[in-house]
Amino acid sequence: MVQIYAVNITDFPDESIPHLLSFVGEEKQLRLSAFYRREDCVRGLLADLLIRKIAAETFAVPVKNIRFGTNAYGKPSLQEPLDSLHYNLSHSGDWVVCITDDRAVGIDIEKKHAIDLQIARQFFAQEECEFIEAERDSERWQARFFTVWTAKESYIKAIGKGLSLPLHSFSTVREGTVEGWRVYDQEEWHFKTYVLDDEYTLTACAQNGQFCEQVEIVSLDTLLPYFLSFSQ
Repeated sequence: MVQIYAVNITDFPDESIPHLLSFVGEEKQLRLSAFYRREDCVRGLLADLLIRKIAAETFAVPVKNIRFGTNAYGKPSLQEPLDSLHYNLSHSGDWVVCITDDRAVGIDIEKKHAIDLQIARQFFAQEECEFIEAERDSERWQARFFTVWTAKESYIKAIGKGLSLPLHSFSTVREGTVEGWRVYDQEEWHFKTYVLDDEYTLTACAQNGQFCEQVEIVSLDTLLPYFLSFSQ
């Protein structure tokens, strides 16, 4: 079954950053340490720790034994022998989210904000634009815009080919909704949206149509002690 996890970065204790960074790879340590904004470092760090904890518990292996690789387009994956667990990460604002399954998955979360509909007309498929513009209320068409946006991002992340696939080349909307079953390039995919926070839109994409009913919230009080209990 497709599982989805989320961590809220609010109240993250900055003093724990040096110790927690010791659990990520050297290259990622450098990237995270180079962020100018503290929030960017925290989101990236928690995303890495979240999938490490999930993988460690799934396969009963030490967290420091977990290794990651990337495909030709830069999509991260677990290295053998743990690569039977597919995952994807996303973060925005106060939230870090992770999706897992034994088949390809993608996820995207975005904090809603004011947008120009011209963006949809420029980058989205015609059916998606019609779906958004059918709403006259600005708050509702904004919600539809971000539902389409996160669905498209989640599919692109799931197939792992980056932006080599033009956004307007496929539609996530079918029969007036984003959720449900689709076929792209003769492969079946499924979309599901989740309500995590009224200020955010979260959409998952998976080859497996069996989604969890709710997002599992992982508290900082659960995640951080798991790592802080280890000595450096």
